[in-house]
Amino acid sequence: MDELFQLFYDESNEMLEGMEQILLSLEERGPDPETVNALFRYAHSFKGNSAAMGFTHLSKFTHGLESAMEVLRKEQRPLTPEMTNLLLQAVDVIRSLLERTRTEGDVGDPQCEVILQQLSQVLQGAPITPTPAAPSTPAAAEVENTEPQPVQYRVSYQPAPTLSAEHDPLQLLNELEAYCQILECRFTHQIPPLDALKPDACYGSWEMVVATAFEPAILRAILELSAEGATVQIEPLASDSTATIADSSETTTAAVQPVSSSTPSATTTPSTSPVSAQKTESQSIRVATEKIDALFNLVSEIVIAQSMLSTAQSAETDERLRNAITQMERHVRELHERVMAIRLLPISYLFNRFPRMVRDTANKLGKKVNLVIEGEETKLDRTLLEALSDPLTHLIRNAIDHGIETPEERRRAGKPETGTLTLSAYQAEGRIYIEVRDDGRGIDLERVRQKAIQLGWLSEHDQPSRETLLDFIFQPGLSTAQQVSDLSGRGVGMDVVKRNVESLGGTISLQSEQGQGTRLQIKVPLTLAIMDGLGLNVGGEHYLVPLTTVVEAFQPESLQHSAMFDTYEVVNVRGRFVPLLRLCQFVGLPPSDEAGLIVVLEQDGQQIALQIDSIVGQQQIVIKSLEENFVRVPGFSGATILGDGRVALILDVGELIRHAHGAQKTERALAMAG
Repeated sequence: MDELFQLFYDESNEMLEGMEQILLSLEERGPDPETVNALFRYAHSFKGNSAAMGFTHLSKFTHGLESAMEVLRKEQRPLTPEMTNLLLQAVDVIRSLLERTRTEGDVGDPQCEVILQQLSQVLQGAPITPTPAAPSTPAAAEVENTEPQPVQYRVSYQPAPTLSAEHDPLQLLNELEAYCQILECRFTHQIPPLDALKPDACYGSWEMVVATAFEPAILRAILELSAEGATVQIEPLASDSTATIADSSETTTAAVQPVSSSTPSATTTPSTSPVSAQKTESQSIRVATEKIDALFNLVSEIVIAQSMLSTAQSAETDERLRNAITQMERHVRELHERVMAIRLLPISYLFNRFPRMVRDTANKLGKKVNLVIEGEETKLDRTLLEALSDPLTHLIRNAIDHGIETPEERRRAGKPETGTLTLSAYQAEGRIYIEVRDDGRGIDLERVRQKAIQLGWLSEHDQPSRETLLDFIFQPGLSTAQQVSDLSGRGVGMDVVKRNVESLGGTISLQSEQGQGTRLQIKVPLTLAIMDGLGLNVGGEHYLVPLTTVVEAFQPESLQHSAMFDTYEVVNVRGRFVPLLRLCQFVGLPPSDEAGLIVVLEQDGQQIALQIDSIVGQQQIVIKSLEENFVRVPGFSGATILGDGRVALILDVGELIRHAHGAQKTERALAMAG
């Protein structure tokens, strides 16, 4: 049952995300039949799954939403902003109820009735009015009772001639009781001879007298769920008339029997054949992420074991054994690539949660924002997807709050009233690039300078460069917001974003033009688990660098290098001076007498020349976190186990470059200013 419940929650969250995306699409592009049908199918499937799991409150509430969506599907009412807001609120309520059911079981929420009542008002074309609070005493109820009074209707219901398995007329009648009181119900049938009887045909009809305070269109939508072709007639009864239905020789009174909430509801449409449905289901399965992580860890250990086996072979090893080891190495690499493909997910899993946030944030701030998503098919490691959620959320909210102007400001600046916020992703050089761009007001560098002076980071006479001022944006405590709000203004956020990105082995850069917009770019590794590395030997110790960062290697005799400012050493690489870092000094080992090699590394457009003793060779490495197993060590991004069983540290190329380029100048300047 635990696995069944987990499957239900996973599918439910996917359905809610789908409903949210469709509602935002409908609001932006306008209704079209296929999209509205997809929205309706999501709600209908979720209702059936909830009923099958015994969550009656969820099922009942979703049924009410389904009825409103059915009105949209029949094009009886246009999709208005008020209806979109209510349906999005309903999705939020369902999501909240789902989380509560994990610990509290089948629970309801008073907000459900409020939303359904407001939806009923919207369907009637009336303005939304707050639902009055329940009176605390009977006397107060007599004075303040503003609830709409029930109205009686005569309902004639003839189901469609052909029904699918998920459309049971009796179940629909039972569901009808959630929105009305059935005062009288009679069943009429005209069953043909046995040789003409069709097992999937309905030969009966119902006539009812009901009392309800809801819009009759909702009752009609519920009954018409029995598939296309159902006939429903609803007529109001006079207030002084007697609720009776004329008797007939072929009429029998049918009591509406309740249907068990645990009855599963099929979700396949009549047009889907069992063969095609079975084929579709066999193309994918749902697997818990814990199982995938365990499989990936096991493959990582196999990679290490295979590396040990390759190291152990010698010249005396039997040729057949060497061939077997080579073949095993090929298979292990292929196994690793296949398991990696399982862990890689389209970045759309992350991007799809932002359209709703952009819409709500823009409405709250009184702005118009069009979100453009590019490269959503780019694949990224699942661990990185989860870790990037918070940084991207903050950057997008900042872009809307600080960057994009109000419609009035944009008109005065000669811009369209609607600002454009672009979220893009692409893969290059073994890394993932994620950009957040807006066409807003940009960053006022003079305001940043004044804030830095107020905080004591600069003096009035300092004239820092443009890059230095932009770097201040990532310092804790700096905010250019003119007033504090629940979105921003406290100087907390961008420093956390930078720290989170760097903890993933990535970098973040900022570009801005005042009046034109701002561009933030995040670069992160494709994966954090296994990569190809180049082994470096220094003082008898083994170190590794990612192979994607290696540009070239030279003999030191072929290079001319000189000291610079008594602190930084540089080498001349084909006419370019590149900072030189002696790895033995950096790691605290005594210098070697060997001439050694110089390896040029590059990351984010910057280069560094690393002096080492020798190159060990290329190998596939499994990254182990230092922080989880030891402590954070500056200059190193992790560790790995070599083929001989020794532990080797993996160099953090980005930090080495910042160290060699004197990236700590800003911090030292701030310390001196303080």
